[in-house]
Amino acid sequence: MNKLNTSKWTKYKLLRKSSKLSVNLPETAWLRESSFWRMIKKYGEIIIKPTGSYGGNGVIRIKKMDSSTYEVQDGAAKKSFTQYSQLNAYIKKKALNNNIIQRRIPLATVNDRPFDLRVMVQRRLDSPWEVTGKLAKVAGKGFIVTNIRLSSGKVVSLDYALKNSELKKMRAADLHSQLDKVALKAAQQLSPYYSWVRTMGIDMALDKEGNVWIIEVNFAPMLELFLKLKDKSMFQKMKSFHKSKPINRVN
Repeated sequence: MNKLNTSKWTKYKLLRKSSKLSVNLPETAWLRESSFWRMIKKYGEIIIKPTGSYGGNGVIRIKKMDSSTYEVQDGAAKKSFTQYSQLNAYIKKKALNNNIIQRRIPLATVNDRPFDLRVMVQRRLDSPWEVTGKLAKVAGKGFIVTNIRLSSGKVVSLDYALKNSELKKMRAADLHSQLDKVALKAAQQLSPYYSWVRTMGIDMALDKEGNVWIIEVNFAPMLELFLKLKDKSMFQKMKSFHKSKPINRVN
């Protein structure tokens, strides 16, 4: 079991086995021409990303603008396809490179910039999982990915993001609680398949209605991201768990 593939696609399929988590998982499929056209028709906006990459590399967004125009965004660059054959050729090329397709969640925003969340879940030997830290990653201007390096975005506390977003009228304590609940369920669902993992960085999101989503789960998350917060207590707590981590494996 320890040798199970750690790709995004494999972890999604394992999470999907939980009926309790199904409502928190954006529809995801292996990229094919058929899955692309089905999902772009259903949602109007999708994300394509490599199943084995990390850090936001290779992530593109495709949005249906009108009946014949589709906008493709890669980083901050955008281009439009107005011919079916051109877009189909683009998708066929992407489908050769182990990509998955995922529903694009309408992320809550700070100053019109989307943000998502990093929720850290850890456990000590023979101890239950616990949430040890949460932060928000705000995308750089003009970007769809929140990765700090790629988009020149910024890290802020979750409470700051909530107070400066569409969710400011919702009770922050309720949102924290729901995020914790879903993150712990995700860790509990995956841990039987990856028994060597004791630290998970769960990329999560809140949409504009306050619904909680799981974007993906990382087994080798950067703890240093939390050093960008003024409050260093979460980093210190996570570090205490991380020190006793067994053999390090690359996500």
